[in-house]
Amino acid sequence: MEARRGCSRHPDRGFRIRRASLAVTAAALAGCGSGDGTASGVRSTVERDSADIRIIESAAPAWGEDHGWRVASMPEVVIGASSSPDGGREEIPLYRVQGARFLPDGGIVVANAGTSEVMVFDHAGTLVARFGGRGDGPGELRRIDDVRICAGDSIAVVDRGRTVQLFDRDGTFGRREQFRLGERAAPVQGVSTNCRRALVQQRSRMPPVNRQGFTEDVFAWVDAFSEAVDTVTTAGLLEAWTRTFDGGVRPWVIPWGTSGRTHATRNDQFVVGNGRIPELLRYDSSGELKAIVRWAGRPRPVSARDRQRYSERRMEFLARAPAGEPETRLLFPALDEYPEDPTHKPLFDRLLLDDRGGIRARVFPEESFGLFDSRLPGPIVFTETWTVFDPTGAWLGDLTLPERFELHDIDGDRLLGVARDSLDTETVQVFRIVVTESPYSSRWS
Repeated sequence: MEARRGCSRHPDRGFRIRRASLAVTAAALAGCGSGDGTASGVRSTVERDSADIRIIESAAPAWGEDHGWRVASMPEVVIGASSSPDGGREEIPLYRVQGARFLPDGGIVVANAGTSEVMVFDHAGTLVARFGGRGDGPGELRRIDDVRICAGDSIAVVDRGRTVQLFDRDGTFGRREQFRLGERAAPVQGVSTNCRRALVQQRSRMPPVNRQGFTEDVFAWVDAFSEAVDTVTTAGLLEAWTRTFDGGVRPWVIPWGTSGRTHATRNDQFVVGNGRIPELLRYDSSGELKAIVRWAGRPRPVSARDRQRYSERRMEFLARAPAGEPETRLLFPALDEYPEDPTHKPLFDRLLLDDRGGIRARVFPEESFGLFDSRLPGPIVFTETWTVFDPTGAWLGDLTLPERFELHDIDGDRLLGVARDSLDTETVQVFRIVVTESPYSSRWS
């Protein structure tokens, strides 16, 4: 694989092709990810092949200040009962929505974990079916983690992370499956287009005890109840501090660390990347690496204000915690207790694929502590900005979403996600993308 121009790589560091580690070292990060023309606003994308792998490098986004994409000011569909006076048309309370997906005909599937139900709506947001409910019997759901669409309009519900239940769009239960790597069921991250395989993720290695580093996770396509496994890659994604706790050893997330969610699958394609490197790997349905996407991304530094906010939140956490529990301080260490003190934030913390093969990378939110946000009380909601790449891998620019709106799915020029009002009441909403004049907008017309 050719190295990025202007950024030399040690052969044992950085990204490796096919079944190789994506673990990152400080040496691999230093000086990488920038290129000529970053601030010019002029499209600068180079594409070449190396060993049948397309390499797409963008030194600057295609969109300038006067053209690109924006989101319509008002949603065209609202599902749920808002706490505001002009709330959603459908008075269907939603709580802890774990997934929202478009159906091929424009309908919408919503996984409402608060009631362990799945709801199906038409393209206008009218409820047409609901099914599930809490339980352990066929068609009942204990803990919804995600929902996917496969085989046209079949609905695959990921229950308790490792079980997939399949339903018709009218809610008729089909079957329940588990997918294994070795002897144990593995966490499901995606379902194949024919509903017969799942993309699973299994942790294979953690940093040494009392050290900070990246976990390594195996990603593989697995057939249900069989030994058939097609390993795609081993990726070092989650930045963690490995510590002993309660008689065991486990990785603990760190503030401003990378996320283990920087991967996405759709239409049997798989895209993965480490949040600290402006580089994404795209695999096809057979698990072969087909493209490497690079862009001139620059990480933001962890500021003095960021560190002050962390210390303030830590004191609030300790003040609320029950007295006399020695593990309380382990959950929220002081910054000088970490083996390494992060100096920069990750570039991105989530990935999505749209229906045409375009990639979206969520910019690491300015006010976020990363996965460490789970230590804070209540839902944490940010104004999301997503870096957009077209189906070829060219860097188009950034798209900022409405306030308090979390993106879940993309279908053409429609965005589907969960919005929270000032009282944190959830609604599922659909927004349109508005394309302003651009010399490259014809790619998406």
